[in-house]
Amino acid sequence: MDKIPTFSLALITLVTVITSYSIAWYFRDDYDPKKMLLWYLVYVAPLSILGFLFRLNVILVVGIYFFGGVILVFRDSNYFNR
Repeated sequence: MDKIPTFSLALITLVTVITSYSIAWYFRDDYDPKKMLLWYLVYVAPLSILGFLFRLNVILVVGIYFFGGVILVFRDSNYFNR
């Protein structure tokens, strides 16, 4: 249990949540999901670099990326329903 990189996981998760909320907020008036998903796909490069620098397992980085995608989809639907 002492080898779990808690700070690295928390930092990358926080950056992913902030990025997801920011993208959803930026495209809140544009109802084309292609643009939003394209911006989120661009985020995979910095996330991969951060994961490599913090020496996280690839499966953790992929899981955090999908977690951010779920946040993005539900946050975007919140703006869409207004």
